[in-house]
Amino acid sequence: MQLRRVAVLAAGIALALGLTMAARTTAQDKQPKNDIWKDEPRAFQRDLSKEQIEQILKGIQQRDPAKAKSLEELRQKDPGRFITELRAQGRPELDQMSRDRMEARRQERYARFLEWLKVNYPAEEQTLARLKEGDLQAYLVSLENVWDRFGYIFDAENANPELGAVLKEDLALRKKGEELCARHRKEKSEAEKQKIGAELQDVVARRYDLIVRRKEIAYEQLLKRLEDLQKQVTDSKDDIAKFKDEQIKRENVRQRVEALVGGKGQFKWD
Repeated sequence: MQLRRVAVLAAGIALALGLTMAARTTAQDKQPKNDIWKDEPRAFQRDLSKEQIEQILKGIQQRDPAKAKSLEELRQKDPGRFITELRAQGRPELDQMSRDRMEARRQERYARFLEWLKVNYPAEEQTLARLKEGDLQAYLVSLENVWDRFGYIFDAENANPELGAVLKEDLALRKKGEELCARHRKEKSEAEKQKIGAELQDVVARRYDLIVRRKEIAYEQLLKRLEDLQKQVTDSKDDIAKFKDEQIKRENVRQRVEALVGGKGQFKWD
């Protein structure tokens, strides 16, 4: 269990770091460098596609035809307010869309996992395929079991291929160690026990080296994370110093007021 926790932590650090930095870079590229208002907290809302709007309206129509009619009228008069009202009235449909997205992601992840399983542990994948054809309930139970046994390796390999390779080798050595222990317990010959013991010692030594390497990988990822955090600290300090500049403050205030009142020329600026 400790092995899995460290592996998941290491994989999570790598994945989260990549996603965070990518998201931050994309967001920053779209904003003016001296615009302080970009940092204002705001609630995240997904844009609604035309298909989603129609789906929500269809659901409201089934529940409350009068409300759906009023929304259609509002859609023509005030599109912005229509979207706001649609979100408020279409909460059940929006919640269902969210559940559908989560289920789609789960199914997509399992599909990728099964493809990975076919390459790395084909016997397990073939067993699942046979179950799926004959007993769906047994297949789902078995799929969860296989995920519990191999999912942490799948996640680790996606985040860090070397870590995935280390975990796969460690799993194989653990299985071999268990087999050797079983043989040792059953063996009557002392000479054979000595041979099995020597082989077991080699397996344990190799596992030891893998555990050390796994810790090294986790350490390297933490160092990388620390470097990125230090850069964020430096950038944050520079950001604060920049926005303390009176000229930048005046320009930000001017732009914000003009944006709020919807035009220029209405104020006499100093």
